Amino acid sequence: MKQIYKKTSLALLMILFMLPSFSQTILVDFEEFNLAPDTFWNGSDSSGGFSNENVFFNNNFVDWGGGVTSWDGFAYANKYNDSLQEFGNLYSTFAGNNSEGIHALTYLNSDWVNYEIIPNYIRFTHPSSVMSMDVTNSAFTALSMKNGDFVSKKFGGSTGDDPDWFMLKMIGYHNGIKTDSIDFYLADFRFSNNSEDYIIKEWTSIDLTPIGMIDSMAFILFSSDMGAYGMNTPAVFC
Repeated sequence: MKQIYKKTSLALLMILFMLPSFSQTILVDFEEFNLAPDTFWNGSDSSGGFSNENVFFNNNFVDWGGGVTSWDGFAYANKYNDSLQEFGNLYSTFAGNNSEGIHALTYLNSDWVNYEIIPNYIRFTHPSSVMSMDVTNSAFTALSMKNGDFVSKKFGGSTGDDPDWFMLKMIGYHNGIKTDSIDFYLADFRFSNNSEDYIIKEWTSIDLTPIGMIDSMAFILFSSDMGAYGMNTPAVFC
């Protein structure tokens, strides 16, 4: 996620939005956060998240002791390795060297009882009309879909004919009431012509104006690759 615009528009790379009382268009990006080259922030300072303009990105970091930690929610990074398929490359964007500056990413946890993915939320201090958001795949997730791994299948299967897909759903809320939702496919292998199958690599702008005036937005991921313990595709996107 790179930028968010406020009439309010949202992007993990960028969010663009507008405050209704001032009809002011605002761009939310992550360049104000200081990071050394090729590093990340994942909430290890226990701050509980980060803010930019009137947007709050939640983070839940847990230190389990013995050097074991975990996190979910939002993080930010300036890592761009788009070819290394391992968990240590979780923070890289699949856009690779076509990225510049700092991007946000979100990792979605799952319910330990029913294994369903738990949505992550961003919240606005003032109701805003989101205009757009730029998103792409994380390198870790994209390479898992492209090649398969010990948990996740190779999208398309051995023949390329399996109708696999990976979808991001964005849901707007105002005073706890759903306004609307938008679905965006981060990967889609359902085409009869396999040459049309794709895994999103470049930063892609999503029009969020149909969601209307909101004070929070939920992000949830769905995949065709499901197992006994829920979704097999890594629940991360940028």
